[in-house]
Amino acid sequence: MAIRTYIENEKKFYEVYINGFNSRGTRIQRKRRGIETLRKAELIEFELKRELAILKEQKVNPRWEEWLEECFNQMKLVYRPSTLYSYEKTVNKWINKNWQGRELKDITKMDVHRIIYEVITDDVGTQFTRKYVLKIIKRIFQMAMDNGYIDRNPAQGLMVKVPETEKKVLTNSEAEIFLAAARDTDHRFYPVWLLALFTGCRSGELFALKWTDVDFESRTISINKAWNSKNGFTPTKNQKTRAVPISEDLL
Repeated sequence: MAIRTYIENEKKFYEVYINGFNSRGTRIQRKRRGIETLRKAELIEFELKRELAILKEQKVNPRWEEWLEECFNQMKLVYRPSTLYSYEKTVNKWINKNWQGRELKDITKMDVHRIIYEVITDDVGTQFTRKYVLKIIKRIFQMAMDNGYIDRNPAQGLMVKVPETEKKVLTNSEAEIFLAAARDTDHRFYPVWLLALFTGCRSGELFALKWTDVDFESRTISINKAWNSKNGFTPTKNQKTRAVPISEDLL
């Protein structure tokens, strides 16, 4: 910070120069020339110092990538590793390259709409993809609102309609044919398929079963945990323990 003099057209002038950093740590420089008196130069220097102080204390509006890092760190406390992995992979694929360097507060509903319908085109994604990406975007911006970084969620009000899918299951006769064929061929997965069909358990729940979960006296199986390659052993999907009855055939 300095007040300098210089001569121009045989006349003396003052120049005020200051530099510092704003709240983001970016260097800020301010310069005023053509000042006729020292007193005016001192007043201008005071105003520039005040402006610099305001910029230094100004609330930082996080950029997309800055908030994303903080957001995922918060998610680690409440979401399973597999969920977080899916979120990070999806965001990296569809969003980051489009919003890199953008301040969070400046991202609009139109920006979100472009991601959903222009970045995710019909030849690279489906309606299910669009719906999942929109769900993640909404969650990220809602967390930003909860943390006081923005006062509105730009994804709010946007919806993606997906077609109804036909849910196919084995009929009783089909299940009997399937299990009979597995038993007759002595297939190594016969006991697994039998247990799955007679209990309705998910594969991760079957994998996590222990003999201590089986009560032969009351003829029930306690389903209290699940397993997958990313999370390891965790509570069941709905976080609840349930008792599955053991039928005569299953026993």
